Amino acid sequence: MEDLTIKRDETPYLIFACKKCGGFFYVKTVQKTKKCLRCGRKHQVQDILKKGEVVSGMTEALNTVKRKQNELATPEFRSRNDFVVATHSVVRPKIRKNDLKNKNQENDYKQKFTEMLFELSKLYKRFPKYMLEIMSEDYGIPAIELKTLIRNAKKSGMVIKKDDYYYYSR
Repeated sequence: MEDLTIKRDETPYLIFACKKCGGFFYVKTVQKTKKCLRCGRKHQVQDILKKGEVVSGMTEALNTVKRKQNELATPEFRSRNDFVVATHSVVRPKIRKNDLKNKNQENDYKQKFTEMLFELSKLYKRFPKYMLEIMSEDYGIPAIELKTLIRNAKKSGMVIKKDDYYYYSR
């Protein structure tokens, strides 16, 4: 009868960050390519071998990727409304456009948006659009109004869109 033992995985895995989206992934060092699961970019393992970290074993690779992803997540940008379970539905009255276009409310949103951009630009040189969306919840800016504010900020040159994903503020 064979002796059953648990064999430890010692396969070398490369931990690397995607060049396009910045997400962390692992790949066996003997593979030729790895496709990013987020953005679809194909990475040549030989090209990223010197830029990544090599660990032994699948478990260690998975734990390292989780740890690196958690280091990227900053708690300042978490919404207070995350993981709130709705116990009952709330019916809200329909808002007319004329009511939304109140000048005081527009100026208030514009002021909050400017403060939000200032805070983001202090922390980061460039940032993705989803950071604006997450922070707008904390600043009390509705999603409909945020689109208008971003569009106006682009026109005025206050926000510049770089690549197709990142923004930066002046």
